[in-house]
This record gives sequence, C-alpha cells and structure tokens, in this order.
Amino acid sequence: MPKAFAPLTATFLSAFLALNLLAVTPAFSWFDKGHRIVGLIAQAHLTAGARKEIERILPGGMTLADAAVWPDHEGRQIREFDPLHYVRIPELASGYDQARDCPERNCMVEALNWFSAAVADKNAPIMMRRLALRYVAHLVGDMHQPLHAGRAADRGGIDISVAYRGATTNLHYFWDANLVDLETGNEEEIAKRLTANLTAADRLKWQAGDPKQWTDESLMLVRSHAYNTGASGELSDDYVEKARPVVRRKLAQAAIRLAWLLNNALK
Repeated sequence: MPKAFAPLTATFLSAFLALNLLAVTPAFSWFDKGHRIVGLIAQAHLTAGARKEIERILPGGMTLADAAVWPDHEGRQIREFDPLHYVRIPELASGYDQARDCPERNCMVEALNWFSAAVADKNAPIMMRRLALRYVAHLVGDMHQPLHAGRAADRGGIDISVAYRGATTNLHYFWDANLVDLETGNEEEIAKRLTANLTAADRLKWQAGDPKQWTDESLMLVRSHAYNTGASGELSDDYVEKARPVVRRKLAQAAIRLAWLLNNALK
C-alpha cells in the first residue's frame, strides 16, 4: 500500500464497518440518474478480468451503477468525507493546484487518487477495497460535472439561484440533475444512446490523463458554459441547448475513463 495512503486505512475501515452496522436501505432518487448512467456505460466497457474482480469486491447483487450512487446516500453518514466530492479553485487560477486548493488532501482530486490505489491493492482488506470502489465509481462522475470544480465564493453554484420555465433551483443542482433529467428514456436507454455513435478514436482519446487533468477540463467548462447564466438568473433555452451536449459528452467521457481506470487497477 502506498505510504501516502496508509494513514487513511484505519479511518476507511472504521467508517465502512459503522455504515454496515447501520443497515441503511439504499434510496436511489432521480437525481442519481447521471451517476447510474456513468456506471452502466462503464460496466459495458470493462475487461472480463476487471468485471470478475468487481463482482468479487462488491456485495452480492450490487452493480457498478449501484456502487456509483452509494457515496451520496449511505456514504453521507461519514460527514468527514463530504469535501471529497468537489474542489474549489480560485476564479483567476489556470488550473488545480494541490498546495493551494487542497492542502489537507481532502478534495475529489486527491481522494480519487487515494481510492484508486486502494482498489488496486490486492493485499488490502476486502471491505476497504469495497468502500474505495464505490468512491472511485462516484468521484469520476463528480469530476466530470463542471460545477464540482466551481468557485468557493458560491460553493460551486449552490448559492446561485436560477430558474428555468417557471421552476426555481440552484445552478449546481440544475447541472447535477435537471439537465440530465431532460434526457428522454430510462437510464439504460440513455446509456446506450450516449455511446451509440462513439468512435474508437473518441474512446482512445479519452482513455488518458489523471484526476488533475480531468478536473482542469471541468474548470474550463464551468467558466465557458456553466456560469454564463446572465444577470437575471432566468436560464434561456439557448443556455440549456448549449449545456445539454456538454452534459451528454461529460457523462460518456466519465464512463469511458472510469472503465479505463478500473481496467488498469484490476489487471
């Protein structure tokens, strides 16, 4: 196990055991749709070896899509893990900087590195690998939602009220849920549609990089698209129609990268 990861082992183990003792029933709400779509697409792109190892790590019957939503439900019982779902980057910064943006290493960039190492560690206790796999499946999705790399001043869009066609919400939630919910069909149908025309060149191009690079991509998108809401906070149809292809692409990209990451970790 990497030395940087070792101090976290006891925390992960105790947290995992505590959560299992709670016996919380999963509650998959509609806003989990994006994470489940990422899990479904990734599942279809796993190698046979990775698929078999994931089946061994996860508890009976749990799919990768189920694992991907776990951190937003049972995982929220671990309040110390809440900051792991995002990172806040200054408005004028060119990209993520660990010393500046995540000095305590408790953000999604560093967390994905930690959890990926645990998944790959065949000597780690199975319950730790199980917890880590759930967070890997989830955090890759979070990392590809641009506002998870948003500004600290507005908490990644949470403090920005927006309205669209008479419904009011916040900007972060609109990208997390509403834009995904505009896609027609169930999760399986959307997953198939998002990858129906995906080329081998696209897959190969996306199977590269690391959590920092993926976060920097989201940072560029949050600036070029997400925050361009206009002064009134009333989102226009033009805003939504420009955002929807970004969301579709990021869901597919997250899924291909999740599969690539797990295929490499579980060789």
